[in-house]
Amino acid sequence: MAKKEVKFTAFYRKSEHGYMGKLLEWPNVLTEGENLEECRDLLREVTSEMSEIYKEDGMKIPYPSIIVEPIFAPVEEEALLQEGAILANVG
Repeated sequence: MAKKEVKFTAFYRKSEHGYMGKLLEWPNVLTEGENLEECRDLLREVTSEMSEIYKEDGMKIPYPSIIVEPIFAPVEEEALLQEGAILANVG
């Protein structure tokens, strides 16, 4: 089975059990790990497994096309959460 290395955009959020991670381009791919490193590793594994499932079912994988960039905007300071999301590119 031929596999191609594809760069997706991962989104990580701190959870009560560690970190939750998912792919922005492929929302069906998500996982949770005790720490960020484990979550990244599991996300890679789940992505590979999901690609096999999609192939077996004759479905097409969403091709990465999302652009992620930071923006700065004024917000009410009292409305901010203490802990925010962490964005990172996997790969």
